Amino acid sequence: MKTNKFILLLALASVFGLQGCGGPTGKGHTDTATTGAITIGSDDSYKSIIDAEVQVFTSLYANTAIHVRYEPEDSLFADLTHDSVKLIVAGRQLSKQEVDYFHSKQLYPEEVRIATDALALIVNNDNPDTLITIDKIKAILGGDSMWGAPGTGKMTIVFDHQNSSNSRYLREKLMKGDKFPANCFAMNSSPQVIDYVSKNKQALGIIGVNWVSNDHDSATVGFLNKVKIVWVSATPEGQYFQPYQYYLKTGQYPLTRDVYMIKTEPYVGLGSGFLSFVTSDKGQRIIYHEGVLPVSVPTHIISF
Repeated sequence: MKTNKFILLLALASVFGLQGCGGPTGKGHTDTATTGAITIGSDDSYKSIIDAEVQVFTSLYANTAIHVRYEPEDSLFADLTHDSVKLIVAGRQLSKQEVDYFHSKQLYPEEVRIATDALALIVNNDNPDTLITIDKIKAILGGDSMWGAPGTGKMTIVFDHQNSSNSRYLREKLMKGDKFPANCFAMNSSPQVIDYVSKNKQALGIIGVNWVSNDHDSATVGFLNKVKIVWVSATPEGQYFQPYQYYLKTGQYPLTRDVYMIKTEPYVGLGSGFLSFVTSDKGQRIIYHEGVLPVSVPTHIISF
């Protein structure tokens, strides 16, 4: 049923897309919902998901090309505001200030939740300390530099980018807006975080879970062989969980967040077609296969 609706939507979108004209209605555009070329933006945390979605979409619609810029979160929203892209994939919705800005330009962004993601904490394979509580994470981010396991020594915390969605999540949810302590630093990508942790016993890495959640992907399997996934508990007395899809669904894994596609495209073009595909049954099953929690597909547990 959802697939049939998606096909009907694209058919209608192609018709209306050809009729767009004038200012914010998209005068002069050359793409439709199933033809043309566009550039979109995505948070680097969601690279494997968006790569998979683009690959399937462009194989189904041969006359399309979707180029993706993978960027830190601040650059992503700057691109959307400056109109260098009209569709982004992000770990937050627009702020009121951003919405007001677009409305002042007679643009009315569409924000669609496509998945629930999580932060995965990773440690070196030789590190015996693989259990952590939210309170301990807060203490670490407040300057506590000691591991719990005897003899493990002082830790370093590494994440993907200084202004990524992962670092913002930590500051907003766990640090009350404070600055990162001296033992925290950013790399330039999630694979670099994984590589650093694999070589440093004292390191605690923080990445988006989709980098280590698809055990059918050879790259993911390679990452999982290099590091261990930490078990996280919401309370000192509670149970510990890893970021399996099932525990994202039940809310038992505490470090979760929603993923959104945000579109400012002022006509029904290729951005609209791609967004509709990602939210269709086929697009949601791609997210499911990648090990992140889709909005509308049943889940299963993947063992790390």
